[in-house]
This record gives sequence, structure tokens and C-alpha cells, in this order.
Amino acid sequence: QGRGGQCTKSYSGGHVNSKYCIFSAFNVLANPNQKQQSIVTGSEDGNVYIYDLQSRAVKQVLVNAHSDACLAVAAHDKKELLATGGMSSDKCVRFWVPSSSSS
Repeated sequence: QGRGGQCTKSYSGGHVNSKYCIFSAFNVLANPNQKQQSIVTGSEDGNVYIYDLQSRAVKQVLVNAHSDACLAVAAHDKKELLATGGMSSDKCVRFWVPSSSSS
């Protein structure tokens, strides 16, 4: 018999996920002042949502990141860099860095 898991946190109130399998990613970055811990997820509305890991609140929305559903996201483990991928009519992979970042 397999081991069962237990869901410890759910994130909702932002992204749309009713039709497709949408991937999410942990984004943990340490800056000199604090550790930033986030969950990044795509959405069927073409936006990318960034949730605070602990409070589960939406911290940021990359509005119209894709012209179709955003199904794939990946976060770099050391740099402030995200990659997102759109679906059929979009067919784009986009890379995102903070606007104030110089890297």
C-alpha cells in the first residue's frame, strides 16, 4: 500500500486553473535585508501570479504575460529570473527579471 500525502497549503484567489494542468515553482531568494519566499504559477488568463509563501497573498501579477494560457513556469535557484511558457496560440517562452535589477 502506498503512502498518502497531506496537502499543507493551498494558494488561490488569483490564478485561474479550471481546464489545464498548470505548473508552479518555488522561488526562494536571499537578499541582504530578508529572505523572499514565493510560489510562482501560470494561469489560464495569460497572467503569471506570484504568491507570498507564508501568507498566501498575491504579491505581484505579471499582467498579460502571455496571449494564451500560461502553463509553465520556472524560477532560477540563485538569480532573480523567471521563465514562463504560453500555450498554443502564444507559443512563447519569456524570461523575466525585476525592473530594478542590474543583472
